[in-house]
Amino acid sequence: MRGVFFWEAAGLSLDRANPYGALLARGMGEVGVELEAGFPDTLTKEWLHERRGEIDVLHLNWPNYMYEAPDVEGLVTRCSEMIDNLALARALGYRIVWTVHNLYPHESISRAVDHLAQVAITHLAHAVIVHCNHARQLVRDLFHRSEGVHVIPHGNFVYPYPNEVDRDEARRVLGLTDKNFVYFYFGNVRRYKGIERLLEVFQSLPGEHLRLLLGAKFFTEYGQELVASVPEDDPRVILRPSRHFANDEFQYLFNAGDVGVFPFLDVLTSGSVITAFSFGLPVIAPAVGCLTELVPPEAGIVYSVEDEEGLRRSMLEIQKRETGPMREAAWARAHSLDWGRIAERTRQVYESG
Repeated sequence: MRGVFFWEAAGLSLDRANPYGALLARGMGEVGVELEAGFPDTLTKEWLHERRGEIDVLHLNWPNYMYEAPDVEGLVTRCSEMIDNLALARALGYRIVWTVHNLYPHESISRAVDHLAQVAITHLAHAVIVHCNHARQLVRDLFHRSEGVHVIPHGNFVYPYPNEVDRDEARRVLGLTDKNFVYFYFGNVRRYKGIERLLEVFQSLPGEHLRLLLGAKFFTEYGQELVASVPEDDPRVILRPSRHFANDEFQYLFNAGDVGVFPFLDVLTSGSVITAFSFGLPVIAPAVGCLTELVPPEAGIVYSVEDEEGLRRSMLEIQKRETGPMREAAWARAHSLDWGRIAERTRQVYESG
């Protein structure tokens, strides 16, 4: 069986890209499914006719990546073309699968167009994959699809990132000591990530031994502005910004922390939380999207987003807990998200969805 996996501009790479696609492709290869990278300009009528009988499955992940445009008119045009091409693909005998990583794009110029695209893809797809039961319910409520929706978890990120540096060495490199209690945030700097709230709450916490380590990836003007706003005169806040962190840099950042803090305002699932678990780092996260199902209580704290003091209370509470058992639980949770089982279940979806 052969499939085309529409992922990111970098394709199915373990470097300079979210490694999810490459890890799934590697696992699928081990169960007899060959995946190649697809791109927005791949899905054309000409390509569909040319590859008919050679490709079995078209696997979509980020639909907005397939039709993004600088203005609404262009968005509508490209979205219409994508839907027409998917309808043709189905008529030609391709199987269509969509993995719902997000319900909608976090940054959008037209939610109405995005909703139309998601509904169309949901009903053109032979099968829909979600990462948790809550997401399955949302697909039913928002996109009106209840049959052929499969819950397959997001796999771990243990493999792609070297993990040979211990806590002491990681802290030495970052100018931290064993006396510091380190809250760690890692990820893209975007409005929905809640980083401004994290800074505000952290600066209200008492304790000269506390540190907030920010591994901040920024691409947008908002990201540049937020990074520039981090107070340089506060020795408790340590900023490590980059447009791209090399794979071997992750071990220094994650291993230096006591707890990962991810105060998302809106999210369905989180690769950052899964990366934290993959380094044995417990987390603090809000009860949104799939995070309630992803984060077991022994591996961190999930707080209610309706509680205005929930984040602050969690950041205080985590200091009182024993980190050893939480780290073991985080590590165990990561290893439960095994790519071999995920690939086998995905193969079954390809065949029966």
